[in-house]
Amino acid sequence: MNLRKKSTREEFERALAQGKPEDFDGHTEFYRLTPEQRLEWLCQAFVYEVKGKTRSGSQQTIND
Repeated sequence: MNLRKKSTREEFERALAQGKPEDFDGHTEFYRLTPEQRLEWLCQAFVYEVKGKTRSGSQQTIND
């Protein structure tokens, strides 16, 4: 098992769990997206958050 992938998945799940209902209340029209588009949106949001934390020095650099 690749521990790096497991760690990334766990981080993603933690970040998703921290989402608030208003994050998905429709102001993004999230409800209109297809399942594939929703997954892409969530992935992009996760990458944005991780890169922001990496730049601020609160996390070690994550290799692409």
